[in-house]
Amino acid sequence: MKISVISFTRAGAQKNLELVDLLQDKNHQAASYSWHKYTGRKLIPFKSLNQLLTDLWEKQDLFIFLTDLERCVRAVMPFMKKKGPAVVVVDEAGRFVIPFLPGTMQGTDEWCVWFAKLFDATAVITDFRSKEEQFRMDAFARKNQLHIQDIFRIKTLAAAMAAGEKIGIYSDYPIEGVVPEGLVWTGKEMARSTQEMPEVPTCGISVTDDWEAPHFEKECRMFPRNLVLGVTCMPGTDRMQLEQFVGNVLTDSHLSRARVCAIFSERNLAKEPAVTALADRLDVPYFTYTKAQLESAAQADLSLCERYAALGSGNGKALTGCRAKEGMQVCIYEKKVDLQF
Repeated sequence: MKISVISFTRAGAQKNLELVDLLQDKNHQAASYSWHKYTGRKLIPFKSLNQLLTDLWEKQDLFIFLTDLERCVRAVMPFMKKKGPAVVVVDEAGRFVIPFLPGTMQGTDEWCVWFAKLFDATAVITDFRSKEEQFRMDAFARKNQLHIQDIFRIKTLAAAMAAGEKIGIYSDYPIEGVVPEGLVWTGKEMARSTQEMPEVPTCGISVTDDWEAPHFEKECRMFPRNLVLGVTCMPGTDRMQLEQFVGNVLTDSHLSRARVCAIFSERNLAKEPAVTALADRLDVPYFTYTKAQLESAAQADLSLCERYAALGSGNGKALTGCRAKEGMQVCIYEKKVDLQF
């Protein structure tokens, strides 16, 4: 999800950075916006809150306000007639998470409950029906940064669930939490509490990185957005040439573009049109490292693009080595997937 965290004080700025780091670790595209008097590392300053919301309202999935509820209400009131992002309020001490406006986001209450657990806060939910409420596949995907291959499959599975059918869930990755009512585990990874494989339902959710093998007759397939690209290129590289090169490396490696969550490169390429254009085309954030950060990583045996990908993925799993062509380099790493119901 594209998330903007907005703060107004020095204490709020510190909490802002903490929350954004947590969200980025979960593969969300989160950015910190701070009142211009309190700026610093990773904090984007603003002088007019109204102008900031005007610029971002239709571009974000969620706003998190680190302030009191009254200020949040005054700020978003002029925008509430437009379709836009969800709005959540968190106090500067990080004690409470309050969903204020659902916007176009499904499952805002559930997301707030999950988010609050990340930093030991309390979600203040007034109409949450955790046991009785039907499991929402789109909310599950949004919370865990999963790409839904065919969004229309959700309606098929939701109709089956509403009719009382059991819905299977298969995952190549562990999923923490209590299994929602109406879902049954299938597959080796999920048959954890029984010695026999469960009967496979007709409809089901598949969390996988495999494009080929379906696990259900009617399947809603979800892919984790956990691929990190380390990219370098010569100054003046044609943007279309770089995009085609990176696309070919992904295809040759049997990896989907939809799984890419971020691009990492070097500081002196922060304004290189080819790399920034690639990030725009993939609709992912673009980060850079300084020479000092690279040296502190102690990975001198890796190529430059591999070091960027390794750092950006938190020393995840290397899926490719350095692929080079005509002054361009790309490497693909996989971040650890942490899924929760």
